[in-house]
Amino acid sequence: DVLEGQYGNIEDVEFLKTNQDPEIAVLRQSIVDVMCRDTGGNIFIVEMQCSSDSHFIERAVAYACRAYLDQRVRGDCRQESLASKKKKSSSYEGMHPVIFFAILKRPLFPYKKEYLSHHKVTDILTHENDIKELSFSFLELSKFKKNAIDQLENNIEKWAYFFKYAESVDPDEMKMLEERDQCFWKAYTALAEYNYTPEELLDYERYAMKQDEIATSLSDAEARGEARGEARGVEKGELKKAREMAFGLLKAGVSADIIAQTSGFTVEEVESLL
Repeated sequence: DVLEGQYGNIEDVEFLKTNQDPEIAVLRQSIVDVMCRDTGGNIFIVEMQCSSDSHFIERAVAYACRAYLDQRVRGDCRQESLASKKKKSSSYEGMHPVIFFAILKRPLFPYKKEYLSHHKVTDILTHENDIKELSFSFLELSKFKKNAIDQLENNIEKWAYFFKYAESVDPDEMKMLEERDQCFWKAYTALAEYNYTPEELLDYERYAMKQDEIATSLSDAEARGEARGEARGVEKGELKKAREMAFGLLKAGVSADIIAQTSGFTVEEVESLL
């Protein structure tokens, strides 16, 4: 619905692990929720983002490129088996477009008015979409202003409403939704009935605790850095004042030995001020 019928029917849906396993365990921050494939082989990455992320666009491009290149890796594996049969074909054959779709709680493009935007590679003169391998769609829920079921005019608006208000729909609205559209009624019902297994809940809590631990470590490090910076600033200021005072005493004719005894500098340090 959201992609407005540009692609075929979805035939395969894979729910991915919420935290992909990188080389370093503490860096488990990659979140990709769902990967789908349609009848034409096109791949869809669907991600939900609730918090702000200043590098979300770069991450979206990275995920899409990774999914696209993964097809070539699998193609290369097929080529190895075909080579023994003396068959040749390009490792790029069988690669399909990747469509990245994100549902965002916070605005991604503050300067754009529309809550749904589609991004593709186009010819800057003719605006033709000749390179179809990667495309990106973003649903910015903060820009969706309709707040009642009877205001919704099409399926895109219904999905935007679902994602934005699913947690707070009252019973009367649920009944209205059931009467009007069984598809969205099923979506609300599935969400209401969903719950974690004990094992899934434990995994989620561990992940959340790790994120809290990382955030706390960063905050503590910043606080220590600020404290050290303030201490160094004070120390430098006091040292400057002490040097100025010692230099003034030297100009007034006080001996370096006496200044050293009262200032904490060595005789050599006092004499170096000259």
